[in-house]
Amino acid sequence: MTGFPRKIDDIDAALLSRYLARRFPGTVVTDARRGTVISGTATKIEYHLTYNDAGNAHDLPPSLWLKCGLETQIPEQAVHSTIEALFFRDLAARLPINLPAPYATAIAPDGSSGIVLYEDLNRRPVRFGTQGIDMPPPSIKALLDQLAALHGTFWKSEELRRLGWLKPGGVIHSDNVVDRFIGFWDDSSKLPRFANVAPELRDRDRMARAIKVMLAADVADPLCLVHGDPHVGNLFFDPDGSPGLLDWASVMHGNWAWDVAYAMVAGQTVDQRRALEKEQIGYYLTRLAACGGDAPSFEDAWREYVRHAAWMFLFSLCPPQVQPEELCTQMAARSSAAIVDLGTLEALLG
Repeated sequence: MTGFPRKIDDIDAALLSRYLARRFPGTVVTDARRGTVISGTATKIEYHLTYNDAGNAHDLPPSLWLKCGLETQIPEQAVHSTIEALFFRDLAARLPINLPAPYATAIAPDGSSGIVLYEDLNRRPVRFGTQGIDMPPPSIKALLDQLAALHGTFWKSEELRRLGWLKPGGVIHSDNVVDRFIGFWDDSSKLPRFANVAPELRDRDRMARAIKVMLAADVADPLCLVHGDPHVGNLFFDPDGSPGLLDWASVMHGNWAWDVAYAMVAGQTVDQRRALEKEQIGYYLTRLAACGGDAPSFEDAWREYVRHAAWMFLFSLCPPQVQPEELCTQMAARSSAAIVDLGTLEALLG
């Protein structure tokens, strides 16, 4: 294969050799055997590889995973794989956080898809997070450590503004995710999840306005690099319990509170959040300052946390083919409780 692949079967030893040789000169993949294939909003493919002497001299591993936008469950989201590949190409190596190590990246000439070839995390080994699993307080703090390092590294960085591909609000803004999910309201409101939506949150137009106000403010004044989707299913855990972040397709230029509110509301029980959220925000601010960020005052940070809880409501509207109903039901309960507890709609709409 000489050009950019258009289907999985186009990926062969010659293509993998070409990609790897850019960073590891002289490398030739002499055999590539496909293993597990995981299809979703991106396609993830396991490869078992053998190399020539040059590849062995570079100490390349016997297995790697390839993530791409080919043959996905939702074809229109293939372009999201381009964002992830650009992140690993331009920014990942400079972040002092726990990530899968990238070995190669490639972008389709028309920007319609991207490829990342990264480490086989099973070889560390790691435990992969599962959405819906409650994170205990030490794990939430460890995740806040990672997020503080992510946000602090490029805090108010002009370099981020110059990256043509990194947009304020990311694909969430450019793909108009808010209106698309609000469009599922009639169907979602008939599903079991809506039993967990508080009565005061059942005004479609008001909820849409609130979320759009929050997002518009982030787009107008982006502060740092933001993961965009830090739920438990996008985490892995090293043997010592340290978390790492997967799935960078929603990376954006935005507000730190997007990630922090998302992680704190989605990742722990309602009771644990209520008991510990002020302590957790204070801890994050301390870590952000240590990681190079100009940490706001607690009062200003709390206000942003309150406002950004609005985003989590969209889990209540998630299409059934994207997430299981059990998860949407759980997240509807957590997001609804947070928005009501914190006075999020009042903070955004007055």
